[in-house]
Amino acid sequence: MKKNGIWILIFFMTVTFVGLLLLQLRYINQSSNMVREQFGDAVRRSLYRVVCDVEEDEVRKIIDQTLADEVSCNMEATKEVIGDYRDAEESSALPSVFFSERDSLLVPGEEPYHTVKPQGKGSLQNMNKAYNARYYERFMRSRSLLDVVTARLMKESPNRDITERVDMESLDDMIKTCLHYNGIDLDFHFMVIDQWNNIVYSCHGDKDISVGASGYRQRFFPREKEGRVYYLYLSFPEEEKYFSRSLGLVIPSVLLSLLLFATYVLTILYIFRQKWLNEMKNDFVNNMTHELKTPVSSISLAAQMLNDPAVNKSPVLLEHISHVIRDETKRLSFQVEKVLQMSVFDRDRKATFNFREMDINEMIENIVGNFSLKVQAKGGRIKSKLVATNSVAEVDEMHFGNVIYNLMDNAVKYSRADVPVILVVSTWNEKNMLCISVEDNGVGIKKEYQKHIFDKFYRVPTGNRHDVKGFGLGLSYVKRIVTEHGGSIKVESEENVGTKFIIEIPTVQTK
Repeated sequence: MKKNGIWILIFFMTVTFVGLLLLQLRYINQSSNMVREQFGDAVRRSLYRVVCDVEEDEVRKIIDQTLADEVSCNMEATKEVIGDYRDAEESSALPSVFFSERDSLLVPGEEPYHTVKPQGKGSLQNMNKAYNARYYERFMRSRSLLDVVTARLMKESPNRDITERVDMESLDDMIKTCLHYNGIDLDFHFMVIDQWNNIVYSCHGDKDISVGASGYRQRFFPREKEGRVYYLYLSFPEEEKYFSRSLGLVIPSVLLSLLLFATYVLTILYIFRQKWLNEMKNDFVNNMTHELKTPVSSISLAAQMLNDPAVNKSPVLLEHISHVIRDETKRLSFQVEKVLQMSVFDRDRKATFNFREMDINEMIENIVGNFSLKVQAKGGRIKSKLVATNSVAEVDEMHFGNVIYNLMDNAVKYSRADVPVILVVSTWNEKNMLCISVEDNGVGIKKEYQKHIFDKFYRVPTGNRHDVKGFGLGLSYVKRIVTEHGGSIKVESEENVGTKFIIEIPTVQTK
């Protein structure tokens, strides 16, 4: 895929995801606001119902008290009337009378009547008048009772203390019942406060706490215009948890959005990684073509020279051409073997290793001796500081030797043209591990490239990609071999100063 196509794809994917995310956030916000509004409305309805019940209870108490006072007065008056009738009967001044079944008590001002049979039409009319007068008198008495109750509510109630007007003990049950009726079954705390937020009564008995702004309040006796103002204050300790549980259906949507975001990020990373790998493979093909073409050309040229009769007459020239063919064939075989070896590693197959105990100091000494000619040809020198006291490890001689050779060969390849090559190979022991370092004074590696140098096909940009030969497989091969030996490798480098590779492998005693 072309670079422009990738960026267009990223643009549309980003717009799509941002649009979905904004819609999701708006939905969550609206759902949260709706749940809070519904909860607040339910609490306010419950509180209003509570204060109405409190007001009704107060009215009921005043009516009961007024009736009790009225009955007490009626009882006294009745006793006096009954006493008068008894005196009259004893003195035979009055005839015997029978009270109506409906009147168990006589009210002051109400005359007793006899149960007599009606005598004609005029008597029936007189009885109706008597009944009407009696019911009217009772109506007036009830109206008078209501006037008394209203007067007491207007004059006495506003001046009474709130603790006398409200039954604090039953207030908790009233609140719980009203909340349950409105679909709220949360634990709550309630307080009775005045207009200055002073706590008059608290359900948990602690009056030192402060009245928060997140609670709900409703005024007691809202119809009264006089007297002190008191409020019923209600708070819910687990209100936020209730909102979270109410939004439980939103959680799967959020998780799906996060999954979509993760998929989006991974897709973008995968696209860029594939593009990067594609570029590296293209570079690898170009480098491999160049690398293979050079020895093939040299071998072809040497073969043509062998057909020259003059060459056959010169043993020295013949020997030189033979060396060229042998060296270029060896070089070509090594490059092909490296590619095949990495192909085996790619398929996660275990390479065949021939592990045996070897003295690494001796191995490195031999490699340094053979490699010194190449360093000297560049006008440099190579040093060895093999100070490891325990240098015996189980390694594959061929593969591990190639590791050391590759690191030393890279040091020569990436040397600076204006500075003689100085190559230092060292060994030492740390915590029963054998440490091997290969240090040079070459061009160095920038920080931004150091994390990629062990990747397959990766080559540090150096301007002309063919000024230094290679496939970009050397360090990848090195890391894989060191890992197969149970060790690790790291790099320390500074641009235009030099590079240092450090290998750690277990010694025989630690395995």
